[in-house]
Amino acid sequence: MNGEGVAIGRTRPALPRVGDYLRTVLDLGRRSLRPTLPALAFLYFYRVGMGVYMALSNYTYPVGPEAMGSVLPTLVVMVGFLPMLLLIYTPFLPLQDEILQGGSISFLPAMRRALESAWTLTLSGVVQVFAFFLPIVILGIFAGLLMPEARTGWGAADPSRVLLFLFVLVAALAWAVVVGVLLMFATPAVVLDGEGPVQSLQTSVRLVLSRRGGVLGRLLAFAFLATVLHIVATMPAQILTIVERASGVTSSPLKIAAVIWTSAIDTLFFPFWVAALMVLYRTLAPRAAPAPAGEPVTLDDEYRPASAANAPFE
Repeated sequence: MNGEGVAIGRTRPALPRVGDYLRTVLDLGRRSLRPTLPALAFLYFYRVGMGVYMALSNYTYPVGPEAMGSVLPTLVVMVGFLPMLLLIYTPFLPLQDEILQGGSISFLPAMRRALESAWTLTLSGVVQVFAFFLPIVILGIFAGLLMPEARTGWGAADPSRVLLFLFVLVAALAWAVVVGVLLMFATPAVVLDGEGPVQSLQTSVRLVLSRRGGVLGRLLAFAFLATVLHIVATMPAQILTIVERASGVTSSPLKIAAVIWTSAIDTLFFPFWVAALMVLYRTLAPRAAPAPAGEPVTLDDEYRPASAANAPFE
């Protein structure tokens, strides 16, 4: 292979233009709706059940030590919703991957394929959790050691404590955003390409850093569009909430109606959020084309050349 051929082989697929990216995401999400209707229905009713529980168990917002009681419903929802999100999210990856490559697959085979990597996915999730929370915990411990003793009574704000708390909060949020972006391709790397728990994290970081401006720009463009559409679509639920607050009386029917509508919109948007990630991943890491019988593969996966079959935007 001559020098030009090596240069071409080591060229990564170019990211699509923003308009092409958004159109591909919308098309992929739309085409994912029909084969995943049973899963989306299950996700919807689960979302409704948890949302109703939250709405009916969080009428008041006490102040002081009693406020800890209002945190319990939120924790229950977060802990209960995470496994369900993973069980629905991971099968979406091989399903949308097949659709993106021009094939078709139902949800059950996609779920079986996702479950084949359950152990590796679990280990990858543990590593990601440590990457997310370990620095935040260490920062919180140091902040607690440095925090001055309160010099005011209960309910009064000590300026130094408030500033330190705000610093820790901002640093934790910034770290969570950075790590979330860097590791967003780790799960697709495990489920779709069979990578190990540590290798998948390395692949995700490498892919994001290789096109960090383009990846962030396209994700922000989709997030902005999705947020605007979500606000418009959930306007009826917001109106119900405003009516309840204006009446000054807690109304369970209005709360439940708002949850039912919001859950439907959230469930409908879910395939499009997965598609926004899936399109970027398969553009940066195209699926390996099968080698002809009897011919060895001459290029490493890292420098796999793009083709019309595995890079839809070339």
